[in-house]
Amino acid sequence: MKVSPELLLETLLTRRGIGLDERERFLNPSYERDVLDPFLFSHMRLSVERILSAVKQGEKIAIFGDYDADGVPGTALLASWFARIGYPVRIYIPNRHTEDYGLSERAIDELAGEGISLLITVDCGISNVLPVEQAHKQGMDVIITDHHIPPEILPSAYAILNPKCLGEEYPFKELAGAGVAFKLVQALVSTGEYSIPVGWEKWLLDLVAIATVSDMVPLSGENRALTHFGLSVLRQTRRLGLIALLAELRLDPAHVTEDDIGYLIGPRINSASRMSHAMHAFNLLMSDNLPEAQTLAHELESQNRERKEITEVIMDNAHSLLDEEDLPPVIVIGNPAWSLGVLGLTASRLVEAYHRPAFVWGVNEEGLRKGSCRSDGSVNMVELMHIAGEDGLFVNFGGHKEAGGFIVQKGREEELAPLLAKAYVALRTEPTNTLGAEVDYQLSLSDVTYDIYRVLSRLAPFGMGNEKPIFLFEGVEVASVRMFGQSNAHLELLVKSSVTGSERPVPAVGFFAKRTVPHAHSLKENDWIDIIAHVERSMFRSRPQLRLRIVDVSRVA
Repeated sequence: MKVSPELLLETLLTRRGIGLDERERFLNPSYERDVLDPFLFSHMRLSVERILSAVKQGEKIAIFGDYDADGVPGTALLASWFARIGYPVRIYIPNRHTEDYGLSERAIDELAGEGISLLITVDCGISNVLPVEQAHKQGMDVIITDHHIPPEILPSAYAILNPKCLGEEYPFKELAGAGVAFKLVQALVSTGEYSIPVGWEKWLLDLVAIATVSDMVPLSGENRALTHFGLSVLRQTRRLGLIALLAELRLDPAHVTEDDIGYLIGPRINSASRMSHAMHAFNLLMSDNLPEAQTLAHELESQNRERKEITEVIMDNAHSLLDEEDLPPVIVIGNPAWSLGVLGLTASRLVEAYHRPAFVWGVNEEGLRKGSCRSDGSVNMVELMHIAGEDGLFVNFGGHKEAGGFIVQKGREEELAPLLAKAYVALRTEPTNTLGAEVDYQLSLSDVTYDIYRVLSRLAPFGMGNEKPIFLFEGVEVASVRMFGQSNAHLELLVKSSVTGSERPVPAVGFFAKRTVPHAHSLKENDWIDIIAHVERSMFRSRPQLRLRIVDVSRVA
């Protein structure tokens, strides 16, 4: 008996704790209702007045953005407002390989030497007390737009827009860095200056969606609305760089999803800073010349292929160094030869493979251990580093709950693993997202229909805080098995019903199943299995197909 779509929707909403009074807002986002007034930020009016004054006075303005797939789109959307009013600004995005994360004294000196009198940060700055003080001494006002967890002592900036600051009145605390930058642009447009049409800022929501999904902030509250409408804009984007990138990836713009952002678009933007410089991605997003945009998109794709190859080499090296029978509670691993640009990716892959927090380091130009870390959902990474570093273990560290970066004091690298393990024991909670996550509902293969898919689509976009529903399919027969991809890392099954066997086989795909799905390599035709999976629509080569995305597989005894 097939499941009722109405019953399935009711069950999934209930399991997510979405009560009757919340369902209209959740299922039918509204820009006017759900996107909040930017002037709820305590320093928003001060920030807007300072920027408008600087433009009217002809001051030199710089935007200082982070180099990742949150900071680069955020920098581009703020730069788009200045481009719209025809005002030139200096863009500064640090080099991931030779500069520290965030503002630095080196950058401040360079910008001060160019006569910059107003500096606006995007997705960084909240922890950079000394550089902001230096900017102030050199006659430069700094407006910080950031979303990272603030330190106890805030920088002495002209204004700070960060929803996580103590005492900040903005009601939604989980905006991405680009989300905060968007609020600033939203406020600037609302002033009515420069004859910008009402609602013009909505065309920037494609960048907000890319950043929000890529930075893995919770897709709830205002983020859900921003991403929902951002995906709508992305599907009809006017941005030539995104048009070129989607064409390079062979993605039909009309069917782009949050998965495409997370697995394809975001990694290409990130590949610029990992393999060369983030300005390549920024220039792509800001390009107004299609041939130039196509060249930049092709270069990003080439860099991403190179990034994948390097990451695979490092992952093989990392697996050889770890004893799966005796893993510590926190994985800490590194090598002076490892590229700094792919350490975050490596940490994420280690979390997927071993289901525990991971810290991965390389060596920077100063000979210090510099790295990235990712959480498995059981611990806040900033709190973990704060406790582990109470006696000065780190030169600096920062980030948010799920991810962060760090530099270890010279000569203290051997203390990193034991101090993190000790801090982890004090902080650990149950992971919120594990391979064995509780199943939402049991389906049969005959339920894999577009009626069911339309129900699931109403719950999208999916991400942190709104995970994809997980379904159990019991007693299905394997019709075929194929491993594919680099090093045969991915698994594709065709499965059919054990009840009648008359239905057309349903495809089931497990990416990186070589590491994450037990027995993936030993599965064979005619095996009987239970599958835990998501139901999704693939648009590979523009051909729609419903399939299962494998979470776990077990043989039926």
